[in-house]
Amino acid sequence: MTDNSSDRTVTSGGQSFEFDLEISELSALVSDCAIALFDADGFIIAWNAGARHLTGYDAETIVGDHYRSLFPTDAREDGRPDRLLERTRAEGTAEDDGWRLGDGDSRVWVCEVIATIRADGDVGVPVASAADLDGYLWFVRDRTADHERARELRKEKAFTESVLRAQPDILYAYDTDGNLIQWNEQFERVTGYDPAPSSDVDPLTFIAPEDRDHIGDAIERILEHGERLTAEGRVLATDDDRIPYEFNSARIVDDGDVLGFTGVGRDISDRKARERELERLERLNAVIRTIDDTMVTADTRDEIEAAIVDTFAADNAYRFGVIGRARGVATGEGHSWEPTAWAGIDAAGADGCSSFVDPPVDADGESALDTRTVQRYRALRDSSIEQWRHHAREHDYGSIAVVPISASSTPLGALVIGAAEPSAFPDREREVLQEFGGTIGHAINVMAVRRLLYQDTVVELEFESTDRGDACIRLSDELGCEVSVDHVLPLTGEVFIYYLTASNVDPDRVRELARDDEAITDHRLIDANHDESYWECVVRSATIAETVTGYGARLRSKTVRDGVAKLTVQVSSDVALHEFVDTITSAYPDSRLRSKRTVERPVETRGDFRRTVESMLTDKQRMALESAYHGGYFEWPSRHSNAEEIADRLGIARQTFHQHLRVAQAKLLSAYFGDAD
Repeated sequence: MTDNSSDRTVTSGGQSFEFDLEISELSALVSDCAIALFDADGFIIAWNAGARHLTGYDAETIVGDHYRSLFPTDAREDGRPDRLLERTRAEGTAEDDGWRLGDGDSRVWVCEVIATIRADGDVGVPVASAADLDGYLWFVRDRTADHERARELRKEKAFTESVLRAQPDILYAYDTDGNLIQWNEQFERVTGYDPAPSSDVDPLTFIAPEDRDHIGDAIERILEHGERLTAEGRVLATDDDRIPYEFNSARIVDDGDVLGFTGVGRDISDRKARERELERLERLNAVIRTIDDTMVTADTRDEIEAAIVDTFAADNAYRFGVIGRARGVATGEGHSWEPTAWAGIDAAGADGCSSFVDPPVDADGESALDTRTVQRYRALRDSSIEQWRHHAREHDYGSIAVVPISASSTPLGALVIGAAEPSAFPDREREVLQEFGGTIGHAINVMAVRRLLYQDTVVELEFESTDRGDACIRLSDELGCEVSVDHVLPLTGEVFIYYLTASNVDPDRVRELARDDEAITDHRLIDANHDESYWECVVRSATIAETVTGYGARLRSKTVRDGVAKLTVQVSSDVALHEFVDTITSAYPDSRLRSKRTVERPVETRGDFRRTVESMLTDKQRMALESAYHGGYFEWPSRHSNAEEIADRLGIARQTFHQHLRVAQAKLLSAYFGDAD
């Protein structure tokens, strides 16, 4: 991650705007969310890759358009976007759900949060006058699938109700004295009763006590007023089971004489379950929207964690929320978990949730920190695991979801959510929670990067490692040479492009070992002279840099000589150093911390320039420029990489690479020769 300061300049239409935001870092780490900046009048001035992916608009196409251009025609004519901006100014933040337009008139259903950016740098604070407003931050999540699922559930509910009216499951008929005179086999199967014909079995006998009043009232209206009624009630079976049913009843009349009433009933357990699923999904999305709002403006990890557990505990669908941080185990096998924030449960109960994060050997589950997937445990009041059964009954909950929190494949912690229902957290909720856990991890990582970039002092750690789990150390050890890491370019959370210099070794030997190393998925010789060769290697995980990136730290230098690596890493002064060091030494046991010191940051003229350029470049432009520079594209007179090779490495067309590179070069020159501000 490159240095950036709080002074951000974005240029649109010849006018410069300054923001106290990290749009490039936020774009890179929260790639699954659409993020944009608007100026004070609502015109788009910055557009991240997530926004491009969501809408199909490239930054070059959309920048300069007004926020309202993203709305369908009817919403624009109704003034909805302008009202949203007005509400944002008045309240500091505003959220909205609805359709937004993409490229080619495509439509996306979104949940969005808009926050003010004041002239003083504060985010999400009400603005009293236009002079105090610098712009807006737009944070958007794609909820098209959820919206369509909700719509389908509503359609299915309507269809099911129409089928229920025409396709009864049970048949019953009563006379005016309340005697059961007719029924079918399904009636007997559901209730467990075998009444005799003309037996004086009261209609309410088969209804749960808590539903008898309103079912009795419905029967009276049928007999007295001839109403055809539909009513819901729970059928009480002989095993005391309560089954939700819908009853459709009508009066029996012969030559004007009322003989009784008849009706049909259908089991609506599935429909009720779908209604609960829909309700829970909508509530979960509402909870997440609230938390998203906090993550946009939060300053500390503690603030994010407290907001998460408080919001879940405050919702009636959940009993409590507990969030904890992952700590590496000294043996390097797995991670431990320690609760740091909880709500709706006491401290002892929060500690007891650790058995769900790292389940016992006889439990049907795995550690969410190891699998990086949401783990679900149901019907816990009757669990065969005594520890879980006791905990569930003591704290009155029926099911648990454990949500892993990670960034760049590094486990940061886990969120434990307790729900009252024994069958909570269906598959769709688990999918939403899985995505949510990743969003939390990215937000925490962004915050760590933000602190690292803005602080006047940083902590510099020097490590020494001989751990062959690191691909670079393994390469140096087997070659018996020196390998220096000149640059690391993250492609994804687990895939990095390394630019390496190998000294005093035949390039053919480097090529042979790189080809046989499973962690190095691709490699290319960029340049070579009599004693050094310069390489581009695609590395999947298996390096200390991956672990460092997961904590928002920066790898300043790394040199490996004969299998012994010396690394210099910079971290924010408020990072839990013991946890950070323990994570590295747990993942790579043959590593140790050699020194720690606090480094004062000088006034950075070069850094200021870099930050200005970063604020102007899109992710794709920055990546094209970086890969071209470090890949030897600009070397003269002998160019070490051509456009086709670099484009192939980035997975894009050569023409697209040229386009990104030309725009990036133009912006770079503009920043260099343009106004210093």
